Amino acid sequence: MRVLVIAPDQGSINAVPEVRRIQSLHHTSTLNGTVTAEDIYSAASATAFDVLHFATHGGPDGIALSGGAIFTAEDIAQVARLRESQGVFFNACNTGKLAAYAVRHGPRWAISSEVELLDFDAWKPAAAFYSHLRNGNSKDFVGAYLLGDSGDGDFALHIDPLYVRELQRSAAIATTLPHTATPTLTRREAMLWGVGLLVASGALTGAILAMTGGF
Repeated sequence: MRVLVIAPDQGSINAVPEVRRIQSLHHTSTLNGTVTAEDIYSAASATAFDVLHFATHGGPDGIALSGGAIFTAEDIAQVARLRESQGVFFNACNTGKLAAYAVRHGPRWAISSEVELLDFDAWKPAAAFYSHLRNGNSKDFVGAYLLGDSGDGDFALHIDPLYVRELQRSAAIATTLPHTATPTLTRREAMLWGVGLLVASGALTGAILAMTGGF
C-alpha cells in the first residue's frame, strides 16, 4: 500500500515516531520540513497513493501547512481525486468536518480526530491502523480502525454513503442467488463475490456502529 504522509514542521508537534512507523510498514512518500500546497499537489500528481495521511495541526477550516497556510477541505478532496486515493487519515485536531466533506467528494473513507490530541499519544492509533493494513489486509479499513480506536470518542471513521449503498446492493444481489441451482459462477467470479461480501460486511458494521455512536 502506498501512503503520502504530509507532516510539515510545527514547533509543538513531534511527528517523527508516527512517520517512522508508517514508513516501516508501507511504501511511503513523506513531505516534511517546509510544506506548501504546491508540494502536495505535485506529489499526488506524480504518484498514485492509496492513503493521504496528515500529521499536523488542524481544525474545521483545514489543515495547517508551513508559513500559516491552510489546506482546505476542497484542496484535500481534489488531491485525493487526482489519482483516486481511497482514504484520508487526519491525525490532526478537530478534523471531523474535513473528513465528512472528503468522503462526499472523492475518498471512500476518512478518519478524523474529534478532539484536541495529545502529542505524545497521537501516534498510537495510527500505528495500530497501519499495522493491520499490511499482509493482505490493505482493503480492510474498518478492521484497521477498530483495532486502532480505543472507543473513547477521540477518533471517528467516516464512510462515503454511496459506497455503502453499493455494497448493500451487492450483498442483496448475492442473497438472491439460488442455493440449489447448478453453479454458474466461475472460480474467479466466486472469489470476487467472496471478497465483495467480506468488505461489505465490514463496511456495514462500521456504518451501523457510527450511526449508533459506537465510533
